[in-house]
This record gives sequence, structure tokens and C-alpha cells, in this order.
Amino acid sequence: MTIIKGISVIMAAFMAIAVHAVMPSEVPIEAFDSFLVTLVGFPVVAVFYFLLVFTHCTLITQAFGRRSSMPPLAKGLRFGLAFGLLYFFGMQEVVVEASSFAEWGLPFVMYNALLGLGDAVPTVLLCLVVTFLTPPTPREKEPGIPSLKGVGQFRAIALIAVSFFLIRTLGYETGIVVSNVDIYRIPSYVWTGVFGVVLGCSYALLYPFLAVESNKLMTTIRLAGLSIGLNWIIYNSFIGMIFSGAMGDMLLRSGLDVFALAMASIVINRNQAVGDA
Repeated sequence: MTIIKGISVIMAAFMAIAVHAVMPSEVPIEAFDSFLVTLVGFPVVAVFYFLLVFTHCTLITQAFGRRSSMPPLAKGLRFGLAFGLLYFFGMQEVVVEASSFAEWGLPFVMYNALLGLGDAVPTVLLCLVVTFLTPPTPREKEPGIPSLKGVGQFRAIALIAVSFFLIRTLGYETGIVVSNVDIYRIPSYVWTGVFGVVLGCSYALLYPFLAVESNKLMTTIRLAGLSIGLNWIIYNSFIGMIFSGAMGDMLLRSGLDVFALAMASIVINRNQAVGDA
């Protein structure tokens, strides 16, 4: 089983790489000037990144998916969509200088939508494979795990979206977060609002697997730290891996995002009505 999962990670990585490779790009490889690229070359860095992000998806899906007796198809879709949505919508962040375009517009949106699908589809397929290959162990399932349903789910998603929007706005307006908000103000804030909702949806999708009713702090650590948070940090780190001097900005940006998610998660888990709704 472990070998098959390892092969699945490799296949998912090369599926994503293939999509990126066939897409036309005006950014020459010479523009990728980080220490890692200089040391081992861009192809090696790209392969390492995709193996890293997909390995994380696999480990989280395996470790926490097995705690639930939910059907493998449902589990795989939940984990796959939770991560895949981050990649698909994350590709739309309005940071033009890190793209193949000189300005934001419909070509930018369409191009990045295809790249986002190239990352999201292998993610969903990988998580499905992992859940089908990982038999549930209900004895390890923590009893009494609350679920986000109905109004409670809506409140949780809304709270995360608002928290993300406020922290990002603070970052934009103070210059802490490097962005194109000064040039493309409306698109930047529209993306921020949409991605906050996406972040909340990912949280809601994984909540039944990672929530711990008896330890609310652990719920936040699992969701905002080990799973969604760490995956988002790895995803953002790719720009830092290929562009010199960009890693600090990427870690700060994603770190603030994780902070926003964690603060919202703490509030969500202090409100018993959210879990019981």
C-alpha cells in the first residue's frame, strides 16, 4: 500500500508538472534566479516542490481520513477539494509580476484558471486513491466529534472569510504584504473576499476529520496548523523557491493568512453552538 501511495504522489506531481510545462509562458527560465535554482536547476526545484506539497496532502489524508468510517469516495473528495480549492483559487491572486503577464485581465484569469485546474485535479485524484487504499480504523476515531452543519457551517465560513479579509487588508494598506492592490485595487480585494470564503470552505470540509471536541486548541492546531495552514505555506513557498529574495515575503504573506485562520478557528471552537448547529 505504501509503495502504491508513493507512486501516486509521483504521478500526481508529474501530472501537475505536465500541465505547467505545456502552458505557454513568456517568463524565461533565466528569470528564476534563486539560490536553489542556481544550485540544482529549475526542473529539480519544480519536481521537489510538487512532491513536497502532494506528500503533505497524502500524509494528512491518510492520518486523519482513517479515523472516520465515512465512505472512501466522500472522504477523498473532501480532502481533495479542501486542498484543490486552495490551489485553484490561490492561482488567481493578483500578483502580476510573479506571472507570465504584464497586466491583470481576462487572459491572466483564464491562464491561471488552467494552471489551477492542473494543480487541483491531480490533488483530488491523489486524495481519492489514498482514501481507497487506507482502511478506516474506527477504534481510533475520537467520539463526539462535532460537525459544522447548517447555520453553524455558514457562521464558521463567514468568520474565517472576514478574519482573512481584515488581516489581508491590514497587510495591503501597511505594505507588509507585497501586492498589486495599489494598481488593481478592485480585483485584489475581490480575490481577497473570494479566497476568504474558499479558506472557510476548506476548513468546513476537513472539520469532521480533524476536530477534537475534548481539546479545542488541538482542533485549531490540526486545521489551521498541520493541515490547511502548512499546506498553504508550502504552496506559497514555490515563488520563494524560484525567485531570489522572495521567500521572506511569501512566508510572511502565508504566515499572516494562517494567523487569520487560526484566530477565526479559536473563536469558532469556543462557540459550542457552531459545532452543534
